Amino acid sequence: MAYHSWQRTKIICTLGPATDPPGVIEQLIAYGMDTARINTSHDSHAEHARRIQQVRKAAQAVSQPVAILVDLPGPKFRLGDLPNNFSKLAEDSIITLTNKDSDLSVGNNFLPVRNRELLKSLRVEESVFLADGSIELCVIKASKDSVRSDVTCKVLTGGIVRSGSGINIPELELSELVPTKEDRSHLKFALSQEAEWIAVSFVQSADDIVRVRACFDSEAGAEPLVMAKIERRLALADLDAVVEASDGVMVARGDLGVETDLAEIAIVQKRIITSAIKCGRPVVTATQMLDSMVEHEHPTRAEVTDVANAVLDGTDAVMLSNETAIGKFPVAAVRFLDRVLSATEKKYSKQMANEKIQLDMIGSLGKSEDALSIAVCLLASRLGARAIIIQAHTISTVLEIARFRPQSPLVVVTDSIRVFRGLALVRGVSPLLSNVSGAESGLQACYVQAWDWIFSQGLASPGDQAVLVSSSSNTCNRADTLQIVRSHSEVKVGSM
Repeated sequence: MAYHSWQRTKIICTLGPATDPPGVIEQLIAYGMDTARINTSHDSHAEHARRIQQVRKAAQAVSQPVAILVDLPGPKFRLGDLPNNFSKLAEDSIITLTNKDSDLSVGNNFLPVRNRELLKSLRVEESVFLADGSIELCVIKASKDSVRSDVTCKVLTGGIVRSGSGINIPELELSELVPTKEDRSHLKFALSQEAEWIAVSFVQSADDIVRVRACFDSEAGAEPLVMAKIERRLALADLDAVVEASDGVMVARGDLGVETDLAEIAIVQKRIITSAIKCGRPVVTATQMLDSMVEHEHPTRAEVTDVANAVLDGTDAVMLSNETAIGKFPVAAVRFLDRVLSATEKKYSKQMANEKIQLDMIGSLGKSEDALSIAVCLLASRLGARAIIIQAHTISTVLEIARFRPQSPLVVVTDSIRVFRGLALVRGVSPLLSNVSGAESGLQACYVQAWDWIFSQGLASPGDQAVLVSSSSNTCNRADTLQIVRSHSEVKVGSM
């Protein structure tokens, strides 16, 4: 099975029952999956651990960097377990939200809710949204006693809900702090699995990210990178501070489309992506990218356009959720997504890179920390460099350059397995794990390994040039040196 060709925009796939059959995870990696998302709102830790091990084994077999992203549920209200795991709600029907034991009350007209506090807070005429806002209910009666709380609703917009589906009430403020007690349990699991990324749901302020980081054991080794999911109005109000406090950002359009005016979701998406890029944080665009492929083998024209526009907005990665977790065509979804990304990048990547560098040069004038990164990108652009080769020990060095979205691939050689995997969702970056160690490791070995990869991808020919970025000191993790290098039949480091 041939591995997919190099592309700038990365693919995140949510794992689930649809990826469990033998060979599916291997195919997802072969056709473009760069990061595997573990949704802890569903399934057990044992099931998640088995899938993570499958990913690790499959990725290692083909020497590909695949990151693990563990997504925390956060303080979200959810439905309980449904018969056959789903229920179809007809428009204009009357249903009851209840906290009573599911085996006694669940039927066609009842939906179990895990949080009694939510039912107690609902008022008549209040709107309730299910399944990422695709289903809308209106409260027509609320009855409460010391044992149970039942809320009767009319279905304004029907559809199918599944066990564990999220519940949104836009006007309701969350009283529970992030991370929740359940989040802490999932964090402990993620740390035990050495996950590269943690996604924090329902972030409302930068303080939420600080509290999540406080859960990490500083003596346990390298900490995972923290991604803030932007899906609350309060997070948008404090967007720059939230982005600054995080290592990455996700445009979580499902809940965001309920929390904000749906008509403005495209504008909000662009605002979040712009803020993340400006701050040098990887940004993921998520939810319903190819949602029709949950049931159908081909996406809609609108979905294809949506994916392409996310690329043009500058997103680092696009994410598949139900498409791969429970969809009928998980591999086909990844293959089609890869096609859209490749087609969009082929047409517009050079124009986007030039515009990005010019705009950021203006915004970064006077910032000494950006000087080297701008110099690298400008030099690579004017030389027509086939690649920017970076010897890196930390992810920050790479992100400082990647934020300028250079046209040339960023080929990163690192001796850190966490950096190797963690960079897998960063736009334009191709991480390589150093294949030498000890006294043999050095700039020459980094250079040779990078050119070998560049040639293998058909991205260069002997005699082409690249920009080499490194540190002048073995004790310094920050890059401070750049060279122009040319490939030969026997590659050696040398300035032009």
